[in-house]
Amino acid sequence: MAPILRVHVPFLKISPSKVARREHDVSTYEAVHVRKTGTQPRVMSVSTSVDYHGVSALVRFTRPHTVLGTVTSVCSMTLLAASHVRIFDVFGILGQALLPAVFMNIAIVGLNQVGEFSSNTGLLLVSASTAVAFTWGALSESTALISTLLVSLVLGILYSVDLKMLRWKRFPLLAAGCILLVRALTVHVGFFLHASPQPINIIPPSLMHVVAVMTIYSIVIAIFKDLPDISGDAIHGIRTIGIQLGVKTAFSLCVFLLFLAQTWGAVHGFHSGSILRSSVLITSHVLGVVFVLTKAFKVDLLSSASLHAYYMFIWKLFYVQYLLFPFLA
Repeated sequence: MAPILRVHVPFLKISPSKVARREHDVSTYEAVHVRKTGTQPRVMSVSTSVDYHGVSALVRFTRPHTVLGTVTSVCSMTLLAASHVRIFDVFGILGQALLPAVFMNIAIVGLNQVGEFSSNTGLLLVSASTAVAFTWGALSESTALISTLLVSLVLGILYSVDLKMLRWKRFPLLAAGCILLVRALTVHVGFFLHASPQPINIIPPSLMHVVAVMTIYSIVIAIFKDLPDISGDAIHGIRTIGIQLGVKTAFSLCVFLLFLAQTWGAVHGFHSGSILRSSVLITSHVLGVVFVLTKAFKVDLLSSASLHAYYMFIWKLFYVQYLLFPFLA
């Protein structure tokens, strides 16, 4: 009788029902074999098990939602700045900026959580990501791109590194300031200047609008990010902005700022250069106002899950803004 070969390959996504049927077939075969021969069949077990704890930790280490934010912001600013450039050249500009931006993002978020792996492994990942970002950025010979990477790294160090006078994340106002400088100013101005086909002496209205809107979103994110875990912060004595203002006041402030950003976007749409662009901007931002208010009315301020769901909704609005910015050109 041929031996049963059991192969365990966990990275193949097999549905539970199929697994159950296969286990049933093997068990039935074993039972029949015992009745016929009175002996157990020989079972060969070949295991190709992969420990996914390391892979999962690596994915968490990169903070995928922040990587997505970086990719969308770089693409959006490139399309806005290079709106009159040939599409082939636009891809070239994106090729120069996208990879170093993503690796610098990984380095910065990695600084904030080097304990996810061993400290040596975490520091190695941060160092490697930083090296790749600056090496690729230097190949572009773009002063704007290299400066953006450098300023982002410096702010990341100020925010995360646990040394004297650093680790600004411990102080709510300094933490909010870091987030504001990176997400609202550095990223947008830097990548816009990198993608611009000509030197810019005066900041165009479209870029000023982007900086203003994303300043509002950065403030909202800086305030709201701690609201879902405000009870835990209070227990550990962490004086977040939410604790200082109170959940209701902080939440109301965030909703008002989101309402302001969406309304401002709709008003700006009336001054767009074409009917198509105006229609897209006005319609999208009016719908944004509706969603901001209707979802806010449904939030249970005593529920961490409810607050977290609204926080994730804010990130969706954040990404939608990047889809709309190219229509400002």
